[in-house]
Amino acid sequence: MVQSVNRYRAPQEVTQQVRLSRAIADQQALVGGESRIARPSNDPKAWLEAANISRFQSDEEAWTNNLGRADTRANQAEASLNTIVSGLIRTRELLLSANTGTISPTDPQVLALEVNGIANDFNDALGQRDNFGGQLFGTGQAIRVPMGDTRFVIAAPNLEEVHDNIDVGGGTTRTLSQIMSDTAAAINNQTPTGQAARDAQLTALDGAIDRMTQLLTRQGVVKGSIESAREELQQSELSLASRKSELVDANVSEALTRLQTLLTNLQATQAVYAKISQQSLLDYLR
Repeated sequence: MVQSVNRYRAPQEVTQQVRLSRAIADQQALVGGESRIARPSNDPKAWLEAANISRFQSDEEAWTNNLGRADTRANQAEASLNTIVSGLIRTRELLLSANTGTISPTDPQVLALEVNGIANDFNDALGQRDNFGGQLFGTGQAIRVPMGDTRFVIAAPNLEEVHDNIDVGGGTTRTLSQIMSDTAAAINNQTPTGQAARDAQLTALDGAIDRMTQLLTRQGVVKGSIESAREELQQSELSLASRKSELVDANVSEALTRLQTLLTNLQATQAVYAKISQQSLLDYLR
């Protein structure tokens, strides 16, 4: 029976060529920009860590978007509260003007009309919507915006905190709307009881100003928390991106060097194989 000479050829050279060819293909892929761990089998541990980093990055992107919305709401709330404080201070000035006793008979009506206009401005400020179409000062429980796994921020107070249960002295409370309407009525009241009513309204307005000042102070804390969370997320973003790059990005310079070495080894192996292939059966039998 005639035997093929191929069975005498060194199988290790063939195996070596296949192995080198695969290694060359891998290095060429790295040089071409393929991830170092394109498949879990490349490096299971690194692949798992990179996958976890990708999940963290996705979460942090959502939190960063939440911070943007929270920051916008916080700024809107701060501007509205400033508007209300300015309006309350102006209302107090108008009330004091009505209390001087030197105004003309028509002045109280003019002053009260301005107070009512300020009250309407308050209603507009409290009824405005945020840039996503929701109520800026919502009713019920305040919106808690997530900015981390266990970290939340309330970007704007709810309507009840701004409008309701304002201390007006004597252990009683009133709404902001009631305070404004009562102030307009007290200004218009030029009877002997008007002085006492206006004095009471000064106390009520001071209580309203105190409430808004407290809320503004809290808004400052909220904005500080948002900025702090943003800085932490930005730092985390850089750290995660750097670590992920270490895991998945190929070192092109190193890959090129390795590729050149592999090509040289392959050429040498092919030369040896070619020399063996040229030998005859008689050469093997000698």
